[in-house]
Amino acid sequence: MTVAQEAESTDLRPRRPWMRAGLHLFLLAATAIFVFPLVWMVLTALKPNEQTMKNPPEWLPRTETATLTREFRLRLDETREPIADPRPERIAVVRLATLDAPHVLVKGGRETAGDRRDAERFVDRRMLIAAADLRASGGAWGEAPAAGAAEMRFKVGAEPEKRLFACEVLETYPAGWVQVRESIPDNRLLTKTAGSGEDVLYAWGVVPPEDLRKEVRFFWENVPASMRKMDFGRYLLNTLWVAILGMIGTTFVSALAAYAFAFGSFRAKAILFGLTLATMMVPFPATMVPLYGVYRELDWIGTFKPLWVHSWFGAAFNIFLLRQFFLGLPKDLLDAARIDGCSELQIFFYVVLPLSKPALAMVALFHFLYAWKDFMGPLLYLTDKGQFTLSLGLQAFQSQQGSTPWHLVMAAAAVFSLPLVLLFLLAIKTFIRGVAMTGIKG
Repeated sequence: MTVAQEAESTDLRPRRPWMRAGLHLFLLAATAIFVFPLVWMVLTALKPNEQTMKNPPEWLPRTETATLTREFRLRLDETREPIADPRPERIAVVRLATLDAPHVLVKGGRETAGDRRDAERFVDRRMLIAAADLRASGGAWGEAPAAGAAEMRFKVGAEPEKRLFACEVLETYPAGWVQVRESIPDNRLLTKTAGSGEDVLYAWGVVPPEDLRKEVRFFWENVPASMRKMDFGRYLLNTLWVAILGMIGTTFVSALAAYAFAFGSFRAKAILFGLTLATMMVPFPATMVPLYGVYRELDWIGTFKPLWVHSWFGAAFNIFLLRQFFLGLPKDLLDAARIDGCSELQIFFYVVLPLSKPALAMVALFHFLYAWKDFMGPLLYLTDKGQFTLSLGLQAFQSQQGSTPWHLVMAAAAVFSLPLVLLFLLAIKTFIRGVAMTGIKG
């Protein structure tokens, strides 16, 4: 067999174009499967809260829009007085409900609290009530009841029952029309929407069904809203502190141990290396209680020390990874350094470490990813909310809401995952560059 025939027989590349295309399609499909959760999380983070739980789900954040006129476009300012917007425009809205019966829009007069203990006060508030309630209260359809007419009982959202006198009927609406609310945040005009956990501009109206239009709109305001509500800045600093300290410690100490196992000559080296690898088979739940007892005796519970101090004792997987990489380095360089009078530490710092940037970057990346995503450690050892890391703060943010605002939770999770993706891409680039620059030119 000639050299060309032998090379052709050992060529593992697909020989037919359709085989290569099939391989590419398979890789693209596998990539899509792994990327799907990330894409879905990002798209959900940019949706309104009402769309996150739709069934069947929608990929793109679509929102309904409508044009509200001046008499309906009422907003609540900081003094909680209703004001009218004189500029009608098509705005993004949230569908509140479809009217199942004729309704009327009334303008308030005098009202008292349901328990009759508060003094009467005048309010200028527009409320939507069922026409049947108006007729039952003594008013005729489409007419404003006279002052002193029979009182009307109605409820507005979760507020207690109130009594309204001398109503003025502004508009009437047939069944089938849609009550909507504007959902675009405004820093100047904010009010709490009950149960949503979101600050929104309070504007509402009633429109015919044919006036609603669906449009694609990305709610970028979900990102700053989620960061503000979960104290993202403090949690980020806590996470970076724990991750960077642990990353420095485990990379340096693991490299020292790996150098000793790779080039050192001492008794029972193979046995010690085997015991080091054996620690990888011990699950964390088996050591969780003893470690907690040790940290409690050291009075470290409630501090960051249990989360990063142990990293300065190295990690078995990192030691194994670096040892295997060190064994692949040219030993002639180490021998030449010894002939020049370098000590083992000088060889380690000036010869081995510069040639091991790819492996060191990978070890640092692995530990940073582990520390960034660690949830069990902070849950066990941190007691103060101000010390929470991002993973624990994200869980606390989800659980502290009365009804989970999934759009804000997904936005916070997307911001939480973004540094991991960027760091991974940067580490891959560093790894490739390190491989290209490693070696000896003859």
